[in-house]
Amino acid sequence: MADPVTGIPESLGLRFWWRTFEGVQQLFAEGHGEEGGPDDPLPAKVFRGLPRRVLSEPARHIGDARWSFAGFRQARPEDAPSREVLDEPALSALLHHSYGLGRMESGPYATWPYHRVVASARCFYPVELYVWPAGAAGSLPAGCYHYDPAHHALTRLRAGGVPAELRAATGTGRDGTLGLVVAAVCFRKAAFRYRDYAYRLCAQEAGMTVGNVLLVGGALGLRGRVHHRFDDAVVNRALGLDGDEETAFAVIGLSPWRATEPQPDPAHEEFGGPLPVIRPRCVVTNAVDPAAWSGLAALDRASRMTGTGPPTPVDPDAFHLPADGGGEAASRIPLAQGKLAQGKGARDRVELAQALRARDSGGRMFLPDSAELPAHELAGLLRHALEPVPSDHTEPVCRPLVDCHVLVLNVAGIASGLYRLDAAPALLGLPGRDGRGVVSMLCDRTPSVNSAKANAIVFLSVNRLAGDRWFGDRGYRILHHEAGIVAQRISVLAAAAGLSARITNGYDDGAVRALIGAGAAHVPVFTLVLGRRRATAQYEPPLTW
Repeated sequence: MADPVTGIPESLGLRFWWRTFEGVQQLFAEGHGEEGGPDDPLPAKVFRGLPRRVLSEPARHIGDARWSFAGFRQARPEDAPSREVLDEPALSALLHHSYGLGRMESGPYATWPYHRVVASARCFYPVELYVWPAGAAGSLPAGCYHYDPAHHALTRLRAGGVPAELRAATGTGRDGTLGLVVAAVCFRKAAFRYRDYAYRLCAQEAGMTVGNVLLVGGALGLRGRVHHRFDDAVVNRALGLDGDEETAFAVIGLSPWRATEPQPDPAHEEFGGPLPVIRPRCVVTNAVDPAAWSGLAALDRASRMTGTGPPTPVDPDAFHLPADGGGEAASRIPLAQGKLAQGKGARDRVELAQALRARDSGGRMFLPDSAELPAHELAGLLRHALEPVPSDHTEPVCRPLVDCHVLVLNVAGIASGLYRLDAAPALLGLPGRDGRGVVSMLCDRTPSVNSAKANAIVFLSVNRLAGDRWFGDRGYRILHHEAGIVAQRISVLAAAAGLSARITNGYDDGAVRALIGAGAAHVPVFTLVLGRRRATAQYEPPLTW
């Protein structure tokens, strides 16, 4: 079958792009798995018979949410944190604030009681975090560990430092790496209900989790570099993953922020050859036949790689819409001076731990209040969204492979209408774009979210053809990760401004493309509804230490 835009033969990935983005109704045609019964997968992975270590109490304050952005650091070089050692307190703070429990919902309507610091569809949390420090972290021996967020504990899967085989398979270790964090996905935790559509949800959440690791690492003085192109078989074998129901999605190398000479790993040569196979035993509570999501498994198998990817870097410009967004910009609103209102005397500080505890999706029924959002607060939560992301796409860092459009509805000082966010950063007004139809469509498709009352709606889109051209069938996963990183930045900085950010996949793809002026190659992958949450009977106390 040929692609309708280019006429070239379609890969498995391209076919899945169309299926995923042009009809959520296909999800419903497949039928849902039962939720809330005894066959629900456990929300947190639990191992049996392996060494376990409860981590120390994580720091309640870890630093500014913007330390991972190079521009913010360059403006404050004397205050910028840099960590030379990944000790146990730092590891505790990194894991808890990256993917730990943030608050608990209680009361008669508490269907999804446990909320982590990253959004997840119906709180299924299919992402699993694994960490492998390069050496001993204080009293914590070197080794490969799985993070249990429910108990803030580590389960040791292997002993020893990061082996040479894993470094070579991921392209890490040349920059004084202090350790690796691997975001894996347990498909069953989402696919038991969402079937094949779970691949999109898992890729989205993995991207947001990776984005959060970068934010938290920056606040702690760690530079994170994302590795999308790695040898799947080696990484899965290293972590003891079966590669079918659970597989590695992204690897983050953590190093000191300040440039240092690469340091040898004292346990680097512990494994002289290929890593031996391990089969760690974990608790399984769901017995649904994986054949129910066979399309998901086929797409994931097609995306596998046997190395770290081609040495030729991608061309970032190939992934973006034309600079004018398909028409002349009527206005340009610089965002460089945007600040978040943090209270009297503290407007220039955005405590990341506080923002992560406050982050939410607006509750089950999200009805934003009618108060206007000050323009400087919108500027503050958007100005860093497109900052460069260190990754294995290019040797120098480049902006995310994502386009961002903002439909302003109720912002004091900014006229309602559609804007495009550029990397300057600035909002470029796009005249003649009537967003009323899209807002009506969102309210109709997702009645649990009153998008018409939002202060603003953010659309993140990617070039699916460029993703396929440069990354092959890996492109679907990579572009969702890129968009997820941006979505998490916006969500966290929105929380710091007192706003909820609701991610919704319930939208008509064609209507959004028509609004932002994109052709069939550019598809929206995230819609974020921003607004202040009204007081309701739903009670969600923060889980603080």
